[in-house]
Amino acid sequence: MLKKLVNEAFCTLRITTTGPLLVKSGHASVSGPDMTPVLTWRNSKQEVFLPGSSLKGVFRSHLEKIVCSLKPRVVCYPFEGNEDRQADVQQRQQYYRDSCGGMFNQYAKRSEDNRRRLEERTDLVYAASCPACRLFGSTGFIGRLAISDAYLASDELKEQRDGVGIDRLTGGASHGAKFELEVVSSDVVFETDIHLRNFEIWQLGMLFVVLQDMEDELIRVGSGRSRGLGKVKATIKERGTEARPGGFVTSSLRQSKEPEDQLWGLGRWLDDASYGTWKNDYLTLKPPVERNDRGIRSRRVFQGEALNNLRDAAIDQFIERMRAWPEDLAKEFAPVGRR
Repeated sequence: MLKKLVNEAFCTLRITTTGPLLVKSGHASVSGPDMTPVLTWRNSKQEVFLPGSSLKGVFRSHLEKIVCSLKPRVVCYPFEGNEDRQADVQQRQQYYRDSCGGMFNQYAKRSEDNRRRLEERTDLVYAASCPACRLFGSTGFIGRLAISDAYLASDELKEQRDGVGIDRLTGGASHGAKFELEVVSSDVVFETDIHLRNFEIWQLGMLFVVLQDMEDELIRVGSGRSRGLGKVKATIKERGTEARPGGFVTSSLRQSKEPEDQLWGLGRWLDDASYGTWKNDYLTLKPPVERNDRGIRSRRVFQGEALNNLRDAAIDQFIERMRAWPEDLAKEFAPVGRR
């Protein structure tokens, strides 16, 4: 499927800290705080940033909980091979499928023919993957969603905070348990680019769910979230350039068959129910959103009320698809005892 491009969507997300934030670097400074934010070289200097991998992990974790709330055992538990270290395997199996990547790896190990089949029939691998793996990817399949590192779009502000461990007997500070944090202050703005390729409409809805929750300050980022760190507010950037307009942008190839008043997802473009898609994978746009050609692509820019309508309709389709998700899509690849 990746050898063919049918549709794309992208936007720039502005993330503003509304409280202290810390994405740990993984090592303490030589003479300073015990925990420091991750840094990168940019514009000939070191500055804080939010790794795209961290943001993608936050998005996926949040959406897995949402899908489990809509219908259990639709998304997979992505970590395989550590069942002996899980707190409650039975409880996990009540809400999650087994790992998609683990399932494909085990299938490939059974025979050389199986391994070759996985490489040749990516349509079957995509169809058997859970919704989270279809969007974010797994060890058996590349995902549709790419999130870049979030770089500073304002002045950098950092501050130091003290932390201390509490003695469980006295209720006071525990001797020798003091530590120092260096955190990003409030009102610091980061910007990241989000790119979605060959998407189904419900995947747009899936993305809009997490963007809406970030706008409503319901998702925290980084370390120390239970201690008050990581509170952010995110919005889609409305202003852009000619090459990269603001708002939420969708595109398809010029002179395509897509009607002016419809937005087609992957299933409608394929129109054959392959890849585990639906033929009625489209939205009706009321009112239609004007197309603009640039290069090989024909683009639509959704802003204001048009963006709100797109978000609401895509989220409705996401909820509908998750509640109707078939339970036997992965049957062909699952071990015999788990089919």
